[in-house]
Amino acid sequence: MGEAVFLALIALHVLAATTWVGGVLFFVFAVVPAARAAPGAGIPEALGRAFRPVAYVALGTLIVTGPLLLWILGIGPGMFLQARFWADPFGITLGAKLVMVGLVLALTVWHDTVLGPRGLRTGQPGATRIVGRTIGLLSVAILLAGLLLAQGL
Repeated sequence: MGEAVFLALIALHVLAATTWVGGVLFFVFAVVPAARAAPGAGIPEALGRAFRPVAYVALGTLIVTGPLLLWILGIGPGMFLQARFWADPFGITLGAKLVMVGLVLALTVWHDTVLGPRGLRTGQPGATRIVGRTIGLLSVAILLAGLLLAQGL
């Protein structure tokens, strides 16, 4: 039973990560260039509204499954209080991943609630694009950190 739950959580975590990172990269490399080619067509706005619920479900799934996977591996809240945990390569990688996750969450909220609406009002989405690219780069880095963690590093 325990192994089946662990594998199901891994599958959910990987599916959610694929959905999030794939969606972000699709926006950065396909939607934004298409919007530049057809300004005023409302491409990013329409796709953003359609993808946002999917993206938020993916992020929520990652936020739930990540700690559960750590807990199953025997890494509970008590370990986070131990300095030696954070000095270990696994702890360092996990710490870097958690910082990047926090940044992605904060930037995503800022992008969706402040920059996006402002860009629509002013017609100048420059800051939105920069933050979107930053979210994309951080998301790929988080994915790579997750692969390192899966290898015990």
